[in-house]
Amino acid sequence: MMLLGPISPNNVPVCGLGHHITPRSNKLSSAYNVCTQPLKHAFALHRIYPTKRQLEMMASSLLFVVVLLAALSSPPPSAVLAADDDGTTHLHFFMHDVVTGSNPTAVQVIKGAGSSVVPGLAFGDTTVIDDALTETSSPTSAAVGRAQGFYMMSSQSGIVLMVCANLLLTAGDHNGSTLAVVGRDDVAADVRELSVVGGTGRFRMATGYVLWKTSSMNGPDATVELDVHVRTATTAATGSGTTGAFSGAAAKRVGAGWVIACAVAVVGAVVGSGVWW
Repeated sequence: MMLLGPISPNNVPVCGLGHHITPRSNKLSSAYNVCTQPLKHAFALHRIYPTKRQLEMMASSLLFVVVLLAALSSPPPSAVLAADDDGTTHLHFFMHDVVTGSNPTAVQVIKGAGSSVVPGLAFGDTTVIDDALTETSSPTSAAVGRAQGFYMMSSQSGIVLMVCANLLLTAGDHNGSTLAVVGRDDVAADVRELSVVGGTGRFRMATGYVLWKTSSMNGPDATVELDVHVRTATTAATGSGTTGAFSGAAAKRVGAGWVIACAVAVVGAVVGSGVWW
């Protein structure tokens, strides 16, 4: 529709036909309505139905948001490999319990008064340890810490030890942290399970377990393989670092969830306000 001139009481176009109606005509009101009604409809349709260009812009913007959310919610491979999905930390090393020689790391401090379980060992025998922890079964491999504590003969019918020790870690990200290990060590069993009941540093308020396996024996000296699985408390914060409210992949999932929720809220607000059209 094309208007041939400005609308005024003396110059009112009738639907673009070039005819004019004077104010004295009683058809002024009806003719004016006939002329302007389609124009109002055109504006209304323009607001309700976006143009093709506007639809393309909306689609591109939404696609960008979807791709961005997918990227934010996917942790990098290195982060996934750093911890199990449930936040468990896995440590593996070997303990060298040396009783003989000029520099033993295990020294008997109490000779039990009980009956002899096997020759040389009696119920109540107590030994203090400061055993080396290394990466492999070789005592000359890289050191990762010390096992400091004690074990005692706690059975009258077999070689069963009650172990109470702190695993002090001295290498890597866990340098200076400790794990408190307590449990029953039935030496005759292939694999024994001991409890992780606490810790310090990066392992403050830790819980978990240790799979304890004799790797080799050289007389009374023993090399023990330790397979440690440990989790920290959900609110633990340490001097060397903060575990935060959640650990490992769980924290990343929660963070990604907040990002997604905020982005969806922004998109909803923009769409609801009609900014794009």
